[in-house]
Amino acid sequence: MARDRPLGGLRIAVTRPQGQAESLLEGLRQLGARALSYPTIRIVEPSDPAPLRQAVADLPAYDWLVFTSANGVERFWAGLEAADIARLPDEARVAAIGPATADALAERGVEAEIVPEEYVAEAVAEALQSRAELADARILLPRAAGARKVLPERLRAAGARVDEVVAYESAPDAEGIEALRGAIERDEVDMVTFTAASTVRSYVDTAGPDLGSARVAVIGPITASAARDAGLQVDVEALEYTVPGLLQAIARYYGREQEESS
Repeated sequence: MARDRPLGGLRIAVTRPQGQAESLLEGLRQLGARALSYPTIRIVEPSDPAPLRQAVADLPAYDWLVFTSANGVERFWAGLEAADIARLPDEARVAAIGPATADALAERGVEAEIVPEEYVAEAVAEALQSRAELADARILLPRAAGARKVLPERLRAAGARVDEVVAYESAPDAEGIEALRGAIERDEVDMVTFTAASTVRSYVDTAGPDLGSARVAVIGPITASAARDAGLQVDVEALEYTVPGLLQAIARYYGREQEESS
């Protein structure tokens, strides 16, 4: 029975965009929760697609491709397909910010040469600096609009020539945000999960920071910082910045809560 499992009967909201929430939803269900999908963002094409098209055309000129999300991989490959390019150049070297991004690359037949132990931009920069000659290296960084500047800044400081290209943008999912706000107002949510800073900002910018009695769980420090900046109290922060890590952190949190109340 669901109530015999670690998250038995808890109502936990997932704010990931449609098409990307299933692993977290299913993981929550396996732990006994009532997993509720309320996407707060949509992944959309860049408003100006020309830089991405140009980067794809110039692909052989780059020494490294650095991907910081599975969305970036997906949208970049869409650009390759649009240009009728079947694969990356054989000499291309690839880095990924973490295992989910590396898995997205592997699904497309590409092995990431670098995947840092800590899944943040700072660790990607450090790993590249320690394992590659960056002086005058050309690096392509296809990623989200508005992404943090720390990665390109550190790579440029190490002597690399970095081209930042917007591969995708995130837009508020008005329907999902309104549905989540209504569920919170009716006290139908015990916890809200956020797996990216954009999911936090999109909700709070539209609906405000009042989550009622719902707890907040985040996937890592960047999302935690965005949540606190938006006026939210972070109750759970994953130690490993992955969906399994977030599930473990939520289960631990409610396990401790049950112990303290017994």
